[in-house]
Amino acid sequence: MPYITAWSDEERPQGVGFAHHAEAGGQRLTYTDPQPNDWIYGVLRARHGIGRSGRPLWKQVNTLRQWRCMTHRLCQVCGESAVDPASGRVSWLLTETVVSVAPGQGYTNAPPTCRSCIPESLAACPRLRRGAVGYSVEDVEPYGVLAHVFRPTPGGGAVIVDRSVMVQLDEFGRLTRALAHQLVVLLSGLQATSTLA
Repeated sequence: MPYITAWSDEERPQGVGFAHHAEAGGQRLTYTDPQPNDWIYGVLRARHGIGRSGRPLWKQVNTLRQWRCMTHRLCQVCGESAVDPASGRVSWLLTETVVSVAPGQGYTNAPPTCRSCIPESLAACPRLRRGAVGYSVEDVEPYGVLAHVFRPTPGGGAVIVDRSVMVQLDEFGRLTRALAHQLVVLLSGLQATSTLA
């Protein structure tokens, strides 16, 4: 079972609304029971449990584990390091989930895949078999989030206006209205690997 897969018992209520926050300079999306660690990089992060119990939700990603993989360079399949100890480069298996921004640079919401898990990933996932490319990556940094974007309603309520859209971390106005589900990272020093095995 891939490390980043969400499980049914991990789902948490996402009751949100808008409230005034001084650091945001006005209204900001918040939970109805806010906690200090709800915001990261200036955006409200979706809540998820981490128990890995219930039934697997194959097409859904656990927000906390996905962010953990991105920030700690962990394999999305096994949850172990995807960093090659000899070179210090990170192993990544990408399809159309990478968007090029410059030569050798692109962003993605797909976490790394360690070299050991690449064969299993290719065997288990038809999408990867159809068009995956193996890369090694020199550096990784937070770039944006995939999020639902809300607008305020009278009385502090919130209504979704966009679902699963990219919001860059420098889009401060949109960040205050977003509920982030996945971290998007900028990959630098992208090099295609000679083999996926």
